[in-house]
Amino acid sequence: MFKLVDQLGLGLNKATLRHNVLSNNLANFNTPGFKRSDVTMDTRFAREMARWQHPRLARTNHRHLPGASRGGGTAPFAVVQDNSVTMRNDGNNVDPDREQVLLLENQLYYESLTDAVSRKLGQLRTVIGEGRR
Repeated sequence: MFKLVDQLGLGLNKATLRHNVLSNNLANFNTPGFKRSDVTMDTRFAREMARWQHPRLARTNHRHLPGASRGGGTAPFAVVQDNSVTMRNDGNNVDPDREQVLLLENQLYYESLTDAVSRKLGQLRTVIGEGRR
């Protein structure tokens, strides 16, 4: 159950980061030469390939493997710049209508995740309270 809540929390972190990136795109709509950015998720296959190519060491005792840490890892998402198209003659590629739609989509995604976290924690409260309200 907590693993699911942790995964939902990771999704909330992604949505927060994406909101900041998309807001930055809108704020720089009139900046000449500005290129829009977005947040991407790594695919499961790419993560598995990276895991096999660069195995992580687990530290089971504080005296072992001083450079390794237990668990850890990086977030499975990154900010990438879109250099594929240019919307205007000044080199800017931000489409404000598209950015606003993406912001709305991201807001709905965030709200659905917060609802899921709330429901899971509500289930935990019910179990702890032995079904009493």
